[in-house]
Amino acid sequence: MSEREHAGVPQPERLQVAAEEAEKRGRLKDLRQQLYGVATRQMLEAAYLKPGNQVLDVAAGTGDQSLAAARLVGPEGSLLAIDIAQEMLNVAARLAKEEGLGNLMMRTMNAEQLDLPDNRYDAVISRFGLMLISNQRQALLEIRRVLKPGGRLAALVWSKPEHNPLFAPYVTFVNNAWEAEHSGEKASDPFSLADQDFFVRTLETAGLREVQIHVIKLTFHFPTFDVLTSWWGTPFQQALRKLDFVSRQRVEESIQQTVRPFEGAQGFVAPAELLLGTAMK
Repeated sequence: MSEREHAGVPQPERLQVAAEEAEKRGRLKDLRQQLYGVATRQMLEAAYLKPGNQVLDVAAGTGDQSLAAARLVGPEGSLLAIDIAQEMLNVAARLAKEEGLGNLMMRTMNAEQLDLPDNRYDAVISRFGLMLISNQRQALLEIRRVLKPGGRLAALVWSKPEHNPLFAPYVTFVNNAWEAEHSGEKASDPFSLADQDFFVRTLETAGLREVQIHVIKLTFHFPTFDVLTSWWGTPFQQALRKLDFVSRQRVEESIQQTVRPFEGAQGFVAPAELLLGTAMK
């Protein structure tokens, strides 16, 4: 849940929903590894992580990629995972403790205002976070500030909706529901950096150099519709619960029709596409 989505939600309800979402995301770690573990490895390779590096993970969520990066930099290095949702970081902290990773730290922080020193990090990574930040240029200026000279940024974002047919229906439904509830105010857009040229300009406008965009083509597999919607997470279920019975049934039927072309003997199988943006300070 983004900062903007917190607005107008009673505090107890917000905390409960955020905690539920964090726990569900934590339980889906293996599914995420199956879906975009390959892309995550490419992101970490593009960041040129080495033992002893100091790394910042922006919008880390429950921290799958944070743990992987912490293993790469080793005990002589360190990784700081930041997110605006403390509930997400709590899950990451628990997983790090279970694995005995003492070099992984967490702090609740807004990416647009990094409470961190200049020239601190060898690398900054972000998996599915940069595209959701309201003021991306400001966040990138902050990222550039905290990178060491020659330090690298590696960020994974979603490519265009037409290249992600099992993710796009979720985004459309949840964003429409959110905007209807908030008088048409725009929801966070997971596809805000899906255009490669725009992604390049966004990185370059923040003063980053040697910008490159790499297209990563994947195949997503979900054995059942329930597994697919569990990947979509709490925002989808929460939006459905706010509908009356007839409307909810109509929406579920519409979404099932949308994804049915990808259903077969193995469940739901469809192409997916991500963009990996890399740059240097």
